[in-house]
Amino acid sequence: MGDHPPSRLATDVPREVVDGRLMDLDTANRLELLCHIRKTPNVLYGMFSEIIKQFYSNEDNLPIELPSDSIWDPDPAKTQIWIDTELKWDPESIEHRPAIYVELSQITYKPTAGRHDGAIGMDLEQGEYHFSRTGNGTVSFNHVGNTKGESAALAGATADFLDGFGKVIKDSLNFEIFEIVGLSPISLDKESRDRYRSIVAVNYVFQDTWSLKLESPKLKRLIFRAGQNLLGDDTV
Repeated sequence: MGDHPPSRLATDVPREVVDGRLMDLDTANRLELLCHIRKTPNVLYGMFSEIIKQFYSNEDNLPIELPSDSIWDPDPAKTQIWIDTELKWDPESIEHRPAIYVELSQITYKPTAGRHDGAIGMDLEQGEYHFSRTGNGTVSFNHVGNTKGESAALAGATADFLDGFGKVIKDSLNFEIFEIVGLSPISLDKESRDRYRSIVAVNYVFQDTWSLKLESPKLKRLIFRAGQNLLGDDTV
C-alpha cells in the first residue's frame, strides 16, 4: 500500500473572519478623548487639578522639605494634602493644611483665521460649516501651608514639575502653549486664613474647533462621464 498524506486537521483551515464593527455607531460617536473635548472652564479645572493630584499622589515627587507621608489620596479621610479647584475652596470651612487649589483667570478668545465669526471653511455638499477659535488664559496653582516654609516648598515642587514636564502636558492635553510665567512670593495678609500662600502661574493657549450642520437638504450631485451612457445600457 502506498503512503497516504495525513488528513488535514481542522486547525489547518483558516477561519473566515467576518468584517464588522467592533461597536455600534452610536457608541463609537459618543467616545471622545479628553484632549479633544472643547476646553470649557469645567474641563480646564478638571485637567489642571488632575495633573497636580497625580503629581502629589507619588511619594517620590515630594520635596525633601516635606514629610514623606504628605501625599494626596482620593480618600478625604486619608489624604495629607487637600487638592481641588477654587470652586470648592472656602478657607472658612476647609481646615485642612496644606492645601492646593486651582484658579482660572479670564479666558480671551480670538478667531484663528481672522474672521470674527471664527469660520474656517464649509462643505456645500454636506451643508457643514467649520469654525475655529484660539483661547488664551492663565491658571494659578495656589499653595496654602501651615507655615511659610511649607507653602514655599510646595510651590517650588509644583513649579519644578510643571516647568520640566510642560511639553509633555502640552502635547498630551492638546495645548498650543503651556508655560510657567510667574512664581509669586508668600502672601502675609494677617486677616486671611490662607496668609501663608504661594502661587505658581502658568499661561496656556489652546485651539477649539467645531462644526455646524444646517438642517437643509443636501445639494444634489450630477456626474457626467464623457463617452459613457449614464443609464448603463451598452447596447446603444
